[in-house]
Amino acid sequence: MSASQPPSSFFVGLDADGAGAHPAAAAVARLAGADLVSGARLARTVRQAENAGLTFVSFTDALLPAVPGSPASARLESVTRAAFVSRTTTAIGLVPQVPTTYPEPFHVAAQLASLDIAAAGRAGWIPGVTRDAATADAYGRPVVGDVTREARDVVRVVRDLWDSWEDDAVIRDVATGRYVDRDRIHHVDFEGETFSVKGPLITPRPPQGQLVVLAADGDVPPALDGTGDGGRPGGAEPLVDVTLVGGAGVGAARGNAEAAREHSPLVGVDLEVVLDAGGRTGADRLAVLDASTPVGVRSPWDTRALRWAGDAAGLVALLTELATPGPDGRRPVDGVRLLPAVLDVDLPVLARDILPALRAARLTAVPRPGATLRESLGLPRPANRYDTRVLADAPNA
Repeated sequence: MSASQPPSSFFVGLDADGAGAHPAAAAVARLAGADLVSGARLARTVRQAENAGLTFVSFTDALLPAVPGSPASARLESVTRAAFVSRTTTAIGLVPQVPTTYPEPFHVAAQLASLDIAAAGRAGWIPGVTRDAATADAYGRPVVGDVTREARDVVRVVRDLWDSWEDDAVIRDVATGRYVDRDRIHHVDFEGETFSVKGPLITPRPPQGQLVVLAADGDVPPALDGTGDGGRPGGAEPLVDVTLVGGAGVGAARGNAEAAREHSPLVGVDLEVVLDAGGRTGADRLAVLDASTPVGVRSPWDTRALRWAGDAAGLVALLTELATPGPDGRRPVDGVRLLPAVLDVDLPVLARDILPALRAARLTAVPRPGATLRESLGLPRPANRYDTRVLADAPNA
């Protein structure tokens, strides 16, 4: 986004995984394993997030439980959860985390394309990176040494597969008995260090063309530079649409966001939230949660995200600071993804006190029903890299 352009609305996403982002959330909220995999509870939570005006919800995922053998670690696969609520919502974006290190890239591409079709263009993707050997054992695969390279290759080939069908490849020509125009469906012919993919995908191009890819800073190389791509259609291109950064404090988060802005169309801040609620301060609630954290947990609360533990007014002030454009018309960051410690406690406060205050200040907007996630984020719909008509109209380098 150039400095002369007015910034789009500040996006506010929410992670809606399980009982909350804190590993002791289920225990403190007294939720059983059946509650954590309840479709009714999931649908209720996402509807509450949509009614609050949040831009998107994300669904964290991992193959192995946070606490081995604990019912409090129960969760359903992220794409399944997103697909389940795709037909009960109309405006909010649905962004599952799907790992890149061990699953088959072709299946990842097909799952996510199908999700975007089901959600009428409201899907995104957080490519996860798996660094522990136990997950490799669970998949029955050798440990991947360079997980960043693997993430780059997987995101690249998934994007290629989404483009392997041109937008008008489905012709439904009754007179000739042709459902598709085979000249508009393409092999991707990808050869990586650990896998190869021929293509094309088994599903048509997603409604958004390319789903919105959000990634933690450092997990996925932000772009391909075209070097060594062997004449790859489209040349240089970004791999990540929204980079998510953290920081020990607001200053660190802003600095990380500024650095990420050099290579990412949009930048957001991951923000852990523990709000004053139920007559207790956020700090008191956090102390109880930390004291209740099971031994040997695989997903500790002490992450690289920015954190707020306090009252609603303080969080509004923090978000206002991040969302307010400076003299040059640019804001420090383009949005946030909130990681509520306990969903059933923090989400009602967000809906009642935080989101209305941001809208009153004209800093954020409610997603429009029927809009794609790209439209809600102010991102353009990309051209298909294999469409020769688009390539012929492109200016020469």
